[in-house]
Amino acid sequence: MRTAKLRVCASCEWVFKGGVGCPKCHFGSYGAHYVYGNAAYRYAKTQKPWLENKMAKLEIELALHKHKLMQEIWGSNNAL
Repeated sequence: MRTAKLRVCASCEWVFKGGVGCPKCHFGSYGAHYVYGNAAYRYAKTQKPWLENKMAKLEIELALHKHKLMQEIWGSNNAL
């Protein structure tokens, strides 16, 4: 059984060559062509899926931080 040369991490979506474990998070991987089709070769250079995943997590984190700050601001104004 052969493994695909171009792989994608099953956790963080990092596209990489060789091995079966992700070099970033050491999680398991799938064949990138199986997951992304011909776009896998472009994603190996741009890392678009990983970047989109990372940006989505950061947006959620920022929204939660904003919500927490707004609660602190409005909570302190109500005490006055």
